[in-house]
Amino acid sequence: MMKRIRKTLEDKARELATERSIAWDPSIPATLRREIALTREHLERLNLLREDQLRHLLHLECQTVSESLQMRQRTPWYLTIDDHPRQDQLKRQLFEIDKERRKLTERWQDKKQTLEDRLLALINEHEQLNFSGFEAE
Repeated sequence: MMKRIRKTLEDKARELATERSIAWDPSIPATLRREIALTREHLERLNLLREDQLRHLLHLECQTVSESLQMRQRTPWYLTIDDHPRQDQLKRQLFEIDKERRKLTERWQDKKQTLEDRLLALINEHEQLNFSGFEAE
């Protein structure tokens, strides 16, 4: 349900942002459409930034796991891998990566929710202006 509402919100924002030439129109509805376009663009940049950050964290996680696996192969059979001091450090690194990923996701959700709320408010204002017959064409 939420995903469908979000998709409809994004579709409506895209429709209003691309509607007519809004670049230099000083009317209130055109101003709202420009704000909708900017908010939508900000939302897209936020999503791209999150993807880059998650990709970077995944890269770090892969490097850490690879190093751990390589260390297991190099450890003599008569020693346990858990005795190796580097293993604890690698486990802490993985824990920190996971903690950072959760923190990143939480911040992203907060920012995304704020932008979606703003987008919804702007679309509602635009629709109210259209409904009241304010838009002069």
